[in-house]
Amino acid sequence: MRRILLLHTGGTLGMAPSGEPASLAPGKFLDHLLEQVPELGQLAELSVEVPFNQDSACMEPPHILTLARRVREAAVAFDGFVIIHGTDTMAFTASVLGYLLADLGKPVVLTGSQRPLAFVRSDARSNLVNAVDLACRAIPEVGICFGTHWLRGVAADKLSVSQFEAFQSPNLPPLAEIGAEIRLHPEAGQFPRQVPAGLGAELDLTVRTVTPHPGMAWFPAPAGARAVLIQAFGAGNLPMDRRDLQAFLEDCRQRRLPVVVTSQCPHGGVDLSAYEMGRKLEDLGAISGGLHTRWAALAKLGLVLGAGGGVAEAREAFTAAWAGEPTPEGAWPQA
Repeated sequence: MRRILLLHTGGTLGMAPSGEPASLAPGKFLDHLLEQVPELGQLAELSVEVPFNQDSACMEPPHILTLARRVREAAVAFDGFVIIHGTDTMAFTASVLGYLLADLGKPVVLTGSQRPLAFVRSDARSNLVNAVDLACRAIPEVGICFGTHWLRGVAADKLSVSQFEAFQSPNLPPLAEIGAEIRLHPEAGQFPRQVPAGLGAELDLTVRTVTPHPGMAWFPAPAGARAVLIQAFGAGNLPMDRRDLQAFLEDCRQRRLPVVVTSQCPHGGVDLSAYEMGRKLEDLGAISGGLHTRWAALAKLGLVLGAGGGVAEAREAFTAAWAGEPTPEGAWPQA
């Protein structure tokens, strides 16, 4: 049987019926899982660790880097990994791990649930079974298994706070469709791994994120900010006739802050050359986020900053698919 390490980090799946995090030691938690979902023992030889047990809204960079290090340390001893994680920030953690573990060569499957395992009506059982099944299949991907799909981590985003089909991959087909059988996409696991060396010691998220709306006043980025991430309208448009916006961008340029632009639209992405407003934005030094999700863009920017990079390194990072992010040239980046 395949040896699978299950890392429980908290979230809805492991909550008690009261809504509080279940306080179980790793051994007892494994017993609890096998009692509630005995099928897991038929799929794999499971080991469980609980690096922390908290709401995913409390997830901080050190927690995510701890997960990346633990998976890499345990890669010799295990055939695959399942990470139980709260849904609120799962897409961000999956993006960071998607970059940092792109070369691991083994499956890393993040999952969770909309209702606790302790509830009679819960998606936790099927999500767990499917995640462990996928972790046994030797597909070298970092992805989110939820509902009836397995999605590449660096292309995923949360869709719903209540539906069991809670995540989407708007610009990339699913890695797998899960029904009576698991149907893997023929290109699952097939992508160029181009993550630069030297990343992952730190994840610097001193990034000002901006979601514009009509009539919004533009103020300079805070003194401690090291970069700006703007979720612009459509294909990357902003009201470039606004003088406060022009001053904002000029201030960023003088302070040498990378300014990365993604889209508020989940489907499609940024093309700063498409419209006059986007071209003006590009002329003032903005970097196109292309088809990056907001979480993949933030993860990539945080890793660049954590490695000491600046404008030039950020610009280079967003011209390449590090770990299978969708690109304007094609949904599946080609090796």
